[in-house]
Amino acid sequence: MNANDAMVTALATTHTGGMVADTAPNAPAAASFDLVLEAVAGSALGSSGTPYTLTISAVDLTAVTQGWPTQTLHQAFDAANGWELRGDGPDYQCTQTVAVPVPGGPGGPLAGHTLQCVASLVSQGALIVSITQSDPFVLV
Repeated sequence: MNANDAMVTALATTHTGGMVADTAPNAPAAASFDLVLEAVAGSALGSSGTPYTLTISAVDLTAVTQGWPTQTLHQAFDAANGWELRGDGPDYQCTQTVAVPVPGGPGGPLAGHTLQCVASLVSQGALIVSITQSDPFVLV
């Protein structure tokens, strides 16, 4: 990876506390699930303290509407935000888990709907921009 670049590499839904992607992350009838985001950054950027905004949104593919309110996280490329050296080289990696409450709870208005999450990382001045999406998933 370029020393001054970063990329969101994965976004997956899991059961709360899980690390394996699941297409029904709140089944059976849990009030929340986790969204796991993985990213990498080059050797010069990973510990630079450069600020960025991480935006996470959801699209209800069944109703073709916004799934729930967008989350905007103001972060920086540093250890406090989870960036650490990869064991296999000079680059940095970051894995973050975001707890997502099921809107209306289990059996609520999104029960049976197919959704998809989107995450974007944008640095100040938009010199670094990366976007990825989760696989579609169903809420119960």
